[in-house]
Amino acid sequence: MSQDVIQVISAFAGAAGFALVFNIRIKHLLLASVGGLLSWVIYLLVQTSVENYFISCFVSSAFCAIYAEVMARIYKTPATVFFIPAVVALIPGGSLYYTMSYLIQGNSELFGQYGRTTGLYAMGIACGISLAWALWYMIQKMITDIAKKIKEK
Repeated sequence: MSQDVIQVISAFAGAAGFALVFNIRIKHLLLASVGGLLSWVIYLLVQTSVENYFISCFVSSAFCAIYAEVMARIYKTPATVFFIPAVVALIPGGSLYYTMSYLIQGNSELFGQYGRTTGLYAMGIACGISLAWALWYMIQKMITDIAKKIKEK
């Protein structure tokens, strides 16, 4: 089995595990887990073409935010039900572990290298989520305002 397929299956399983830990209802469990799978697929696709951790995490986490909002509207449930499992695959666990390990060991060169990578992951995730939600709510407000103006006429 290819390494990418194993990663995608692991993203699905990890998202499902977090969904279970957060007591997400069974009826939303599959879609929440699919969000994790899709976020990792998008990460891999962007990483393959751009080879930049920040951009890959940015695009994938923006997708997670939009996916969660769309699913929340369709299934009339809070967006966090879909968002948390979808974004958990992007958390840089290995990179963070090695950053802390090299800090403790006093290896400043590798600490800096892994720390930079971890920071790029974290910034990409935060910026992608922030931009996606800002655009989502701005568009939602514009649609609401237009609907009110049409209704008043």
